[in-house]
Amino acid sequence: MSEDEQRNLPTSELDLNLMLTNGVWGRPEVSQELKDRLMKYYVETDDHGNPMKDADGNIQISKGSLWGALSVYTRDMRLANLGEFNNELQTCRYMIDLATDYLSENMVEPFMIALSRAISIMETSQSKNGFLRKQQNTLTQKNISQSLEPPKKGFFGGGKERQSGGY
Repeated sequence: MSEDEQRNLPTSELDLNLMLTNGVWGRPEVSQELKDRLMKYYVETDDHGNPMKDADGNIQISKGSLWGALSVYTRDMRLANLGEFNNELQTCRYMIDLATDYLSENMVEPFMIALSRAISIMETSQSKNGFLRKQQNTLTQKNISQSLEPPKKGFFGGGKERQSGGY
């Protein structure tokens, strides 16, 4: 499969807006390595809190994905409208750095907590003064005008000299 076949391209402005606001946190599009690291294993217990065992006497263990718990958030970091007010930018950077440090040490629950704190700030920053709503309905265009002809040079490669009026 080529790179173009893997990429989802918007077919209309409505499709583009949907792609921008569609949830990504907790979705299956992330790498399998991250999903595997964010699995939590539980010991099955009975009503009295004792570990349950199967017919062979092995303790029953179940697993659940912690990544899926983040699907409550609506989009990723690129849409955040972070500012210096109330230290939003610094706080998010700190919490994301802390989360990645936790993940590198295989501390999954603290990773999820720190990342959730940063995501909460980023998600609410999108609503400041209608930022995201206004930006989605704004198309910008940038025109750059420049001469494509090379600068004129003299016969021997130097720049053209200005002629002074009198000899």
